[in-house]
Amino acid sequence: MLNEIVLMLIGALGGLSMGIIGVGAGILTIPLLILFGLNLRTAVGCALIMYLVSPIPAIILYNKANYINYYFSILVVIGSLIGTYVGAYIVSNKYISESASHKILAVFLLIISFYYAYKYLLTEKDSANFILE
Repeated sequence: MLNEIVLMLIGALGGLSMGIIGVGAGILTIPLLILFGLNLRTAVGCALIMYLVSPIPAIILYNKANYINYYFSILVVIGSLIGTYVGAYIVSNKYISESASHKILAVFLLIISFYYAYKYLLTEKDSANFILE
């Protein structure tokens, strides 16, 4: 029962993050699932299922607030479908090791973290309000 509660909390944190900043599975949920004990590929599979259904409430609310540009969204989705297929093909056919996948994830998280720390914590004149933007 404790495992189920922990997994639901991981999902809730990922969902909260997804609703607020649009990112949850890759940056938050996958590392937490790995800490929970899943291997990287199983954590990614779990996050993919999460992405399938959990954005629906956010899409409805963001649409109601007129925060969705459908033209840009369609273009991004087309690119995403191609990239997701290629990435999943590479992983499912074992062209890349799980160790290499961990390294790619770590580098990606570091780059994103440094970029956001620089942009929103170190260069903003009023960095205390960056959360409210």
